[in-house]
Amino acid sequence: MINLNALITNTSYYCGISYLFRKIFSSKGKFVIMFHGVSKEKIPNLPIDIQPHLDINQFNFILNWIKNSFQILDPDTFMTSQKNGVLLTFDDGFLNNFSNVLPILETYDAPALFFITTENIEFPEKSLHFVTNKLKNYGINKSDLSRDIRKDLFDGISKRNLIKMSSNPLVTIGSHSKTHPLLSQCSNEDLNVEIVRSKKYLESLIKRPVRFFAYPSGDYNQLVLDKVSNSGYEAAFGIDKIENLGRTKFEIPRIGIYSSSRPYLAAKFSGLYQSPIKHLK
Repeated sequence: MINLNALITNTSYYCGISYLFRKIFSSKGKFVIMFHGVSKEKIPNLPIDIQPHLDINQFNFILNWIKNSFQILDPDTFMTSQKNGVLLTFDDGFLNNFSNVLPILETYDAPALFFITTENIEFPEKSLHFVTNKLKNYGINKSDLSRDIRKDLFDGISKRNLIKMSSNPLVTIGSHSKTHPLLSQCSNEDLNVEIVRSKKYLESLIKRPVRFFAYPSGDYNQLVLDKVSNSGYEAAFGIDKIENLGRTKFEIPRIGIYSSSRPYLAAKFSGLYQSPIKHLK
C-alpha cells in the first residue's frame, strides 16, 4: 500500500517545493519543536513503537540539519525578541534526556527547554502510565528487560541528575505536570496538584523559578489555561493543534519531530505543516 503522506513529503522535497516554501515563509518567524526520549540505539528485538522515536545518531543528524538552516533560540530570546529561529523542547523527563541528549546539545552549543513530569523524578524506575500501558499491550514485563535497556528507554531522571542538568547554562526546566493526565478532565483539586504543586516541587529541587508549562498530550481548555496563567507561569506550550482561546503566550504550538529523513524535516519546517510564530501576547 502506498503511504500517501510519505509520497507527498518526498515529492515536495525532491521537486524543491519544501525548500522554496522554507525560504519564503520559515525565515519570517519562529518555530518550537518537540522531542521526547532519545535512545542510544534501536533495540532489534523490541517493538519499535515502545522505543523512543529517535536514537542519538538520528538526533545528532536532526540537530545538525537545524543548526545549518536556523538559529537555535533560548527560551528568553524566543519569548521576548523578534529574532527568527527555532526553540528546542523535550517532554516527560526521561533519563536519556540527561545521558544522551545533553551531551549532543553541548556539542552544538544548543539551548533547550525540558518539560518535566515530576512523577518521573520522584519515582524514576516506575515509568509513566503511558509507558506502562504500551509495555502491557505487548505483553512485556519491564523487569524482564536488562537494566541498561530500562534505563536507556524508560526510566526518568533522578533528582540528583535533574539538579545537575538544571545547572547547565544551556538548560531551562519547565513543568509537564505531576502525572501526565488529560488536564481538561481533572478536578480543580487535581489541577492544583498537576499545575501548581509540580511547579513548586521542581523549584524546590533546582532552586530557581519554573516559568514555563507544557500541556500533557496538548490537552487543555479555558479552565486549564486560566489555572496555568494564574499560577505564576509566563507561558505554556501545546502540540501541533491548539484551541485558539486568544492567549497566544499560553497556547504556543509545537511541531513534533519523529523522523530524521531530509524530506520529513524539510516538510515539517516548510511553513506548510505549521505557520511560523510571529507574535505572542
